Amino acid sequence: MSSALTGFTGESISPLGAITLPLTLGEVPRTKTVMATFLVVDLPTAYNAILGCPTLNKFRVVISTYHRTMKFPTYAGVREVSGSPRESRRCYLTAVSLHKGRRDGPPLEDPREAKRSS
Repeated sequence: MSSALTGFTGESISPLGAITLPLTLGEVPRTKTVMATFLVVDLPTAYNAILGCPTLNKFRVVISTYHRTMKFPTYAGVREVSGSPRESRRCYLTAVSLHKGRRDGPPLEDPREAKRSS
């Protein structure tokens, strides 16, 4: 990849590369798997992955941001996945603190690494 990515905070970073992996959403029996391409970056973040429009379109997802819910068809019927308001808030606050730490002080530890070591 030769182009830079611009994050939620306006900072730019060059991806290390791209990887295509099978991605499964849902739980048995209402699951769906597609091949998804992810850009790899070396950056502490509150998110493990961000699904963009091309991947969501492969799943034929319908999203309600107000309800933090997405629905998609599977062979066993429609699967609904709901987000957690508490987890959304935690990710937002972590993203804001990571941005402040990068700008104002020493680099912060990736919050996922801290969770694994405890």
